[in-house]
Amino acid sequence: MAKIFLYGVQGQYGNYCAALRAAGLEPVLSRDLYRSFDCAGLLLPGGGDIGAALDGTDQFLIESFTETRRPVLGICRGMQAINVYFGGTLHRWIPGHQQPQGDLLHATRTVGPLTALLGPEPVVTSNHHQAVDRLGEGLAVLQRAADGTAECIRHGTLPVWGVQWHPEYLWDRDEASMGLFQAFVDACKRVV
Repeated sequence: MAKIFLYGVQGQYGNYCAALRAAGLEPVLSRDLYRSFDCAGLLLPGGGDIGAALDGTDQFLIESFTETRRPVLGICRGMQAINVYFGGTLHRWIPGHQQPQGDLLHATRTVGPLTALLGPEPVVTSNHHQAVDRLGEGLAVLQRAADGTAECIRHGTLPVWGVQWHPEYLWDRDEASMGLFQAFVDACKRVV
């Protein structure tokens, strides 16, 4: 079973870990960055805001995995971290992608290889106020919300992609969300 690194502690990121296990991956939660060297992939989960520059942890992890061509999947804040790592910028506040309590659901449009995985117009969860502004070098947008907000990005030559939405909330009842995790599994198994 391929191991996936998440920077955190045991008991954290329950939904992410459940989705990874259901997809056939073994989550490794640790604050010891060197444990990531034994992992086939990196999952960058959602969380707080990102500044204009990445913190040292995000920088170290993304660099370590991209230099060794191991898969990276960023979710919400994780997608934003990927974009900043590759030299992109973020909108600090966009309206309409969050609500006071719980997640908002909204339609998106997909293009390219993601269409076969998610369908042409999947409904996704949304709970963020930062979003991709200028796209980072080597990245392409594969999914957008109706207002043009990037909902999925992918690197052209590295196994790196990110989604602005939260598949970890829907993996057990939404085929597209589970499909995203399964694609991550397939990429990680090629490394092992």
